[in-house]
Amino acid sequence: MTRYSFHPLILCVLGLSIVGLFHRLYKDPIGLFSQLLFMIVFASIIFFLVKKFLAHKHSNSTNYGSHQPQPKRMNFKTSNGSKIVPQKNKKETKKIPRPLVKKRTEVNLTVIEGKKNKKKNRALF
Repeated sequence: MTRYSFHPLILCVLGLSIVGLFHRLYKDPIGLFSQLLFMIVFASIIFFLVKKFLAHKHSNSTNYGSHQPQPKRMNFKTSNGSKIVPQKNKKETKKIPRPLVKKRTEVNLTVIEGKKNKKKNRALF
């Protein structure tokens, strides 16, 4: 058995389209190429319009954080123009990671009394 199996109707449509393509190529090659050129131009115009207008809407959410951070500005003190002394950096406190606690909901399970061993009649459903 083949890995990809197609529906026979789809195979018939594809086969007829290939036969029609070769028939048009034999009878009217200039019309076929002009139609293909028109389809390529139309598809490329739609592609660039979609890329231009829809890409800007999604660019802010997808590219968030992808830019490189700019270096921090350091305040330099100059004395007599010969020495450059960097300003002392503030010590950063380390944050202790807290484990995520998932809120668990209690499930209320009830037992329904009845005939447990009786088989259901599936024809009624």
